[in-house]
Order: sequence, then structure tokens, then C-alpha cells
Amino acid sequence: MRPRSDLPNIARIGALIGNPIRARFLGALMDGGERSAGELATLADAAPQSASAHLASLVAGGLLTMRPQGRHRLYRLRNEDVAAAIEVLCLTATGQEGPRGVADDLRTARRCYDHVAGRLGVLICGFTIARGYVVASGDGATVTEAGDHWLASLQLRPPPGLRRPLVRLCQDWTERRPHLAGWLGAALCSSLEKQDVLRRRADTRALSITPTGRTVLTRLFDLSAGCLRRAPEDGS
Repeated sequence: MRPRSDLPNIARIGALIGNPIRARFLGALMDGGERSAGELATLADAAPQSASAHLASLVAGGLLTMRPQGRHRLYRLRNEDVAAAIEVLCLTATGQEGPRGVADDLRTARRCYDHVAGRLGVLICGFTIARGYVVASGDGATVTEAGDHWLASLQLRPPPGLRRPLVRLCQDWTERRPHLAGWLGAALCSSLEKQDVLRRRADTRALSITPTGRTVLTRLFDLSAGCLRRAPEDGS
């Protein structure tokens, strides 16, 4: 008689993530972007043939998606759920003592799939909860009526037929406190990037705050200069 398990086959996912090269691929795609097999091979210091085999395994395992573009194949995380699972694993891997040796630019502001993470992400989340725009509960998080008005003032409106959660709290693995995810987290991140408050940086998830970005962040989220003084400025 085969031993019974009350869980789905999580060992399969664990085996996929457990390979160091595949883990590096997942980490490189945690910014929500797409990368070619060649780019990922270079970032992971892997041979092209080996990289292709590992990427095929991640696609077959449901962690990545692939789309062809000309002669290239572009890979990205399958969805926000995969990114959230990796974030939780990072939180678990660092243990009770928290992360050590993490670059300060990553701790200050970075992309977690399509939303802002790090100290900045946690501060933005704290602002929305303190102002009553978002209410956190044991069942998750909701946007209040005051939050709807606030979003309208930022010219942000959920699209009709929204299929992802309006707002979700994602536990930040470096700060060990939540940042905003779901549609709201993604909309804020996209808006800040379009306003050139935050800039994406090459080959890293870290986000740079532009010279005028600090002023905008202080105005939008009531952040003092001291809260952001360790954030790397673009061009500094």
C-alpha cells in the first residue's frame, strides 16, 4: 500500500527550484520581465545547451512561460502566484535572523514581479493602511471607499472584469513586513515608473529613485527624507 499524502506533489516543484541554475533563472525573472535563453544563460553562468534544458524543465513544470520572438525564445514567470511563492521561500530561507549580505539597493527598492518591494514598498503599504485606504484582515486585504477616492485622485482605476486580486499583501523577505501586491501594487509601480519616479536598472531587480523622485514620493506617500536617505539615486 502506497503511503498517503494530504498534499499535492510539492516534491516536483521542490526538485525544480532545488537546482542552483534553475534557481538563478527564477531569481533573474523575479522583476516580472522577459529574458532570452542567452541572457539567462549569461546571468546564471550556464552553458547554452544546459540552460535550454533547464528552461524547458521550468516551462514543463509550470513555473515559466515561453514565447517565440523571431529566432529567440523569451521566458518569464508564469504568473504572480509563482513570484509570491518564491518570495515566501526567500523569507523562509533567511530564517529568524533575517537576510545578510543583501545589497542595500535591493533592500531599499526593487521589483517583486510587477510591484514595489523593499523598504520603499513596505513604507508605501504602511501609508495606505495608516490612512485607511487599505484594510488588512485575516482573510487578506481590501480597498476601502476612501481608498477608491485616493486611487481616483491618482487617476488609477481598476479595469472592468479584473481577474487578479484588487489588492494583496506580499510578505517582504528583506524587511519581513508586507508590501502591496495584486492590481493595486502593480498599478502603483507602473505609475511611478511612467512618471520617472522609479527607474528599472539593467541586470538587477533594484529600482533607482530619480533625483526628483524623492520629492514626488514624499508628496504622494508622506515619506520623510530620512525614510529614503539610503536609497540609491539615479546617476549617483
